[in-house]
Amino acid sequence: MIVTGIESFVCRVPVSDKAAAHGVYPNIHVTRVTTDAGINGYEFVPTRPWALEKARKLVVGQDPHEVERFIQQGLLRAPAVEAALWDIIGKAAGQPVKNLLGKVRDRIPCYLTCVWPGAADQSDVTYDQQAADLKYYKDHGFKAAKIRGFRRPITADADAVRTIRDLVGGRDEFQIMIDRTGPYSGTIWTLDEAIIMARQFEALDVTWLEEPMNRGDVFDHARLRATVDIPITGGEGDYGLTMFAKYLQHGSFDILQPEPNNCGGLLTTKKVGALAEAFGVQCVPHGTHGLMLASRLQIEACIPSCWILEVALTNPPLLPWEQWEHCLALVNQDTLYDVEDGEFIISDRPGLGLDVNEKAIEKYRVS
Repeated sequence: MIVTGIESFVCRVPVSDKAAAHGVYPNIHVTRVTTDAGINGYEFVPTRPWALEKARKLVVGQDPHEVERFIQQGLLRAPAVEAALWDIIGKAAGQPVKNLLGKVRDRIPCYLTCVWPGAADQSDVTYDQQAADLKYYKDHGFKAAKIRGFRRPITADADAVRTIRDLVGGRDEFQIMIDRTGPYSGTIWTLDEAIIMARQFEALDVTWLEEPMNRGDVFDHARLRATVDIPITGGEGDYGLTMFAKYLQHGSFDILQPEPNNCGGLLTTKKVGALAEAFGVQCVPHGTHGLMLASRLQIEACIPSCWILEVALTNPPLLPWEQWEHCLALVNQDTLYDVEDGEFIISDRPGLGLDVNEKAIEKYRVS
């Protein structure tokens, strides 16, 4: 079997009025790898033109199984192509990718990363509204959610969590995570601010505090982690393995959160998990939504310390399946994913677990 082509394009699938009103867009990005055996591999993530060209030079005309060789030659810069290759390999073998990379689980709990429309710091959303929306998700079987910690003064988000806790109950009933997202929050906490807030969140039984300081700050994160009890997490913006090794060497994080589309793909994400395991640190990859979740589920089935899946970004008050309903137009499935009591069942379909409708891909393709 030989790779014959690699494409990256957009499908535009109509969304419902309700979904559109809450920020769901009709555009679905597609990266497709074709072979002379008639087996196509898909990942629903865009590949930049320069990375697409590099991937074509590396992979077209080659055996799609040689993933590690391609990575060593530079395929880290085209992670969607790497995922699509795994889709091909799985389909050719008649096996889901989780079976090829060494699965440890067939289902996984999830948390919803909730971002409300309006100001990025969520300052125009009341604490009561946040609490009501998370209670709504709890009532639909979900047991965990993450919210932004961007507000000023810095104690405001602790007040928000306090209000949420009053409505959803304690951690044994509903977990809450806090995401600072490093510099993307608009401000960067000092170490002193991070310690103050970490201790406030500890008192509210928050599950973890994510990227509380600048991305790539190995030492202040390590100082924070050594000072407080709440788990400190990060790593979604890092590429390759080097920074993850530094985090582990210096004790920066309790949980590493590689983003497969940043670090270099599914196999590199599994390598990060192995590095973390050697240091007794958990690896819980950064999340996504819609069709992109398929590959995420397959790799998280294979990381022993990964205990929860991030569904991001979730737009309250939409339920996840309302948000990805339009994606069903591109697959031969009645449901995109099976979710039971807040847990995702990881697909046993060959490849990345999606039965892609090739005719629908062409029907909705716009570029």
